[in-house]
Amino acid sequence: MKNLAKYLKYYKLQVILGPICKLIETLLELSCPILVAKIIDYGIAHADTSFIIKYGIIVIALNIIGFCFAIICQKCASVASVGIASKIREDMYSNINKLSHAEIDNFGTSSLLTRLTNDVSQIEVMVSILIRVMIRCPCLLIGSILLSMSINLKLSLVFLVVIPVLTIILIIFTKKTMPFFKLVRQKLDVVSRITRENLSGVRVVRAFNHQDEEKERFYDANEKLVKTNIAVSQISALLNPLIFLIVDFAIIAILWFGGVEINVGGLTQGELIAFCNYMITLSNALIATSRIYVNLVRTTASAHRINEVLNAKPSVIFNDKRVTINDDDTQPILEFNNVGFSYDRSETDPERMFIKNLTFSLMPNQTLGIIGSTGSGKTTIANLMTRFYDCNSGEILLYGKNIKDFPIKQLRDIVSITQQRSTLFAGSLRENMQIRKNNATDEEIISALKTSQAWDFVKDFPNTLDYKIMAGGKNVSGGQMQRLTIARSLIGSPKLLILDDSASALDFLTDLNLRKALKKDLNCATVLISQRTTTIKNADLIIVLDHGDVVGMGTHKDLLKNCQIYRETYFSQTQREE
Repeated sequence: MKNLAKYLKYYKLQVILGPICKLIETLLELSCPILVAKIIDYGIAHADTSFIIKYGIIVIALNIIGFCFAIICQKCASVASVGIASKIREDMYSNINKLSHAEIDNFGTSSLLTRLTNDVSQIEVMVSILIRVMIRCPCLLIGSILLSMSINLKLSLVFLVVIPVLTIILIIFTKKTMPFFKLVRQKLDVVSRITRENLSGVRVVRAFNHQDEEKERFYDANEKLVKTNIAVSQISALLNPLIFLIVDFAIIAILWFGGVEINVGGLTQGELIAFCNYMITLSNALIATSRIYVNLVRTTASAHRINEVLNAKPSVIFNDKRVTINDDDTQPILEFNNVGFSYDRSETDPERMFIKNLTFSLMPNQTLGIIGSTGSGKTTIANLMTRFYDCNSGEILLYGKNIKDFPIKQLRDIVSITQQRSTLFAGSLRENMQIRKNNATDEEIISALKTSQAWDFVKDFPNTLDYKIMAGGKNVSGGQMQRLTIARSLIGSPKLLILDDSASALDFLTDLNLRKALKKDLNCATVLISQRTTTIKNADLIIVLDHGDVVGMGTHKDLLKNCQIYRETYFSQTQREE
């Protein structure tokens, strides 16, 4: 919570003015029972109409003034809470975008979404409560006790008996309900997870006719959530009646002993009514205090989760200074020198790393092919080329300079990648194509679409480049999406193009035409990652991977002679294709 207190400085006026207005409103509220007592004791007792009207107008005026101050406080609370939540959300989102893939993998996408929404909303609620209620409750508690003591010290002893009893009840109920609140949150997470899985995997569920089983799974999780909510509601439902029961007994005691005091002349009827009002005010303040405490516990947990995101540091740090490069054909554009990598950043033993001692070089305009079974490390190497992750050992050179020396903008200008699980965003086709280069012209986009074999179907789209793409590319096929994402990577003339198994959904003829077009139209080095030998067999250099180990490296002919895994893969696929 302390780390998030810094956001209060952005709304100093609201944070200071709001409680002051609430304090004034509370003081005016506390003064009203005394004025009503005077009306009863003097106005009504002596049938003094002018006195009743005079003090009645004062009471009404005080309530109107208090109402105005309450509105100002509410306005301050709303502006401050919404504004602070917005700034926290902006800082979280900004820091998330700075994090490397390792940190995002550690948090998980669903967890980050929950922290950005639910946890920040909890902070928003707490800020509003602090401004509106935090100063009010102590004032009502202390004011009620002091004013009742000023009226009649002997009768105010009832307060000294009731307050400890109510406090003990609140503590017991809070301890009983807090574990349930945490359990409710866990059950809600389960329901949310099942819902998210079913919505994202709706096609799989329907394809295997698994709707009834998923309904049962959801109903079971939802039923557990309902039972937990009912349990905590049953306990919470007893709190207010029990408090009001004690308050009622206290009021009865006040009326009993107050009646005795009235008979002996130590108390008036108006003062007795004021006593009862202060007792009710006291009980309401204690109930509000218990709710503040519950919200404070919830907010503390949310604040901890938010701080984890805000304090997270990226493991991949980029420089700001642009690197001077010698862009010619005399030196390799990309070099791996004894590169070792493990997703466990603390791993130092080269033999236990996922990628071990990988060494190769790629000249400008050459093509590198990487092939291997699922999980062999192909995408990991692509992620190292783009510096989504940093290697644990060795070095990666770009134009002879360490890749760690490049600022992110320059690196992304040089290296372009179409990822294995690439996606399209909601918006026009033109907007999707301009992601890599904001000012890309229609001519550049169309040229890239033609190279990626996408123009054949794009030209038939309604409004062509203004065609609206649904979120996630739901209104295009898998093969169309792959060709569109390849076209997006081509825009901006990259010097190194990485295609990470991005033609897996294409038929063999389209795949062949794509490779021919890439070779003809592009003036850059290309990295082809695939499980098809036909895709990479014409590459200048082919790397064969098996569980992170390089089991073969060379040309297609060399590997047919010297690499058993490549030879078996090639002949099995060639036979199947024939």
